[in-house]
Amino acid sequence: MTGTEAAEAGAAARVREGWPDVAARFRLAALPTPLIPAPRLAEVLGAGALFVKRDDLTGFAFAGNKARPLEFLLADALAEGADTLVTGGAPGSNFCAAAAAAARRAGLRCELVLAGGPGPPGPALALARSWGAAVRWTGVPDRDSVDSGLPAAAAELAADGRRPYLIPRGGATGRGAAGYALAARELREQLAGLVAGNVLMGRPLRLAGASVSRPPDETAGRVLRLARECLALLSPRDEVGPEDVVVADARGPGHGLASPEGAAAAEQAMRTEGLMVDPVYTAKALALVSRYADGGNAVFWHTGGQLDAVTLAAEAGR
Repeated sequence: MTGTEAAEAGAAARVREGWPDVAARFRLAALPTPLIPAPRLAEVLGAGALFVKRDDLTGFAFAGNKARPLEFLLADALAEGADTLVTGGAPGSNFCAAAAAAARRAGLRCELVLAGGPGPPGPALALARSWGAAVRWTGVPDRDSVDSGLPAAAAELAADGRRPYLIPRGGATGRGAAGYALAARELREQLAGLVAGNVLMGRPLRLAGASVSRPPDETAGRVLRLARECLALLSPRDEVGPEDVVVADARGPGHGLASPEGAAAAEQAMRTEGLMVDPVYTAKALALVSRYADGGNAVFWHTGGQLDAVTLAAEAGR
């Protein structure tokens, strides 16, 4: 698919269905993802009825939920005439791998700015490179070093005559969040009604998030900012406030490190439902279900991370 064809495809897939037509999409994910009951897991976690929203099954390049924001970011890049996606994160970032695959799908180049320095590649980085991504290293292990490295890389590419489109770590922009605002309606159509989408539908759900990398207050502030940016695109008359954002501390021993609670939840999910969750993100969130469900009904949003789950299983079997 050429860049022109891709742009036309994105423009043809605009958001309609009753919400403002403000954001083009470049289709990547197979939506809607399934919503399945998990009665045996509900029993061991102390929930009433537990359903799992299977965003690990979006069907694009092991991207999981990352396919949702990338649909909007990729369409915007094409609309701006970009020829290169520029994003970054940790060496094991699944979002970076998904961005590399999305760029390849749209006929764009991809430049990744990764924290730290070269080392044996994990599965995500190996896949990103197989999809043609070029890699730059910050030389500093702190992921925050990527935030200054991204605009520098974009400026260098522009000076060389390229047309870069910069995506912050994890696709954290209001436009990227539009993918999940629409996912809230997808969920409501299946069962119930995430921050911006919940507000648009009159707050039918109580939402709770898990912070696995930053202090909860900092994460809540970032989520609130992104939700406001997203609503400004989708429905400027609606407002979102701090009461709409509940974030629990699920960091455990730290970012990228498994917690005892998460490991226990991952094992329970595997043994009761055959459900695979990665050890350092999804499993930590799953461990919070018992706290927030408190015997009531709940939906757990499975965001992906299958590469990490399979890698961990393979290592455990050695």
